[in-house]
Amino acid sequence: MARLTVEGAWVEFRVSLARGRRAGLSRTGGQIDLERGMVTALRDISFELREGDRLGLMGHNGAGKSTMLRLLAGVYPPTRGRITSIGTISTLFNATPGLNIDGTGRENLITCGLHLGLTRRQIAAKMDEIIDFAELGDYIDLPVRIYSSGMMTRLGFSIATAVEPEILLLDEGLATGDAQFAQKAERKMNELITRSSILVIASHSEALLASMCTRCLLLEHGRVISDGPAETLVASYRASVIEAARTDDLNGLKRAYEMATDMARRGERPPLELEEQGLRHALTIAPDDAGMWQRYVSVLTMQGRSVAPQIEVRMILAILANDPSRLDLRNRLDAILAASADDIGEDIRALAREAARQTASLPN
Repeated sequence: MARLTVEGAWVEFRVSLARGRRAGLSRTGGQIDLERGMVTALRDISFELREGDRLGLMGHNGAGKSTMLRLLAGVYPPTRGRITSIGTISTLFNATPGLNIDGTGRENLITCGLHLGLTRRQIAAKMDEIIDFAELGDYIDLPVRIYSSGMMTRLGFSIATAVEPEILLLDEGLATGDAQFAQKAERKMNELITRSSILVIASHSEALLASMCTRCLLLEHGRVISDGPAETLVASYRASVIEAARTDDLNGLKRAYEMATDMARRGERPPLELEEQGLRHALTIAPDDAGMWQRYVSVLTMQGRSVAPQIEVRMILAILANDPSRLDLRNRLDAILAASADDIGEDIRALAREAARQTASLPN
């Protein structure tokens, strides 16, 4: 019966810090202690997983997700506290575990398999299956250094997913190669997850965690700040991201954009307010995208929100840049500028004047 228990675990790294630097928390990463010359990457972590548990690790970049996976794998021993486990731990942090570029593909099947904890007998039994899955043909007996990046990824992924996991630690950022191979790799990954007794996965995709996991931990600066059912925690986290974005927090706006984009990529429709905040961030990157401005105005309207004159002007200018013949929009722009003198900044007015100058010679 597989089990994984973490009791008051800390992960600390001794570092050399420049004089004059202030201690405390950066935007990402853990606690910096100048006096001790120490960075605390994880702080006082405790939880227990049993057979059938599916745990998702959530949080911003630098929150401690990857460090947590490596703590559970034994890569980073806890500097305080302890970890106990029953069952074989298998890790999928990258697609090339222990790869030696001077060895052949076949030789790497053996060395990487041993690196993952397989015995030579297990490797021999799986050899043909791994080679067939990697689709490398005669290249399997040539040095890996001549492989393309896609070939190397296929080899590494094929080896890494040949394990028989009891406790599977998975970083969703695992590369799977080109689009055609990625479809086969996704099926293989799902089979691996199904066969595992316990799963711990780190991901930026809240939609993925909500669908795959039974429980989530939300990390921030190396601390667990929330622990609960996956769907509940994901909904709470989305609400916190929206709230941060609403206050013009730059990280919150970026996170809203990433979250809304991920949901759309997976075929889900983001909540309107999340999409609104995501579009606000996207428009800072592509301020002249007419389609995005139109969607932004549409999202505001669908929420029953008023559209500020400055926003409507920006949308009209973006559309006119692509189609200056739109007389209806030219007239609407003139009407807004005349009626909203105090609501539109001088920078937007300057853009409007330039647009009017460029379209003045066009027929009405």
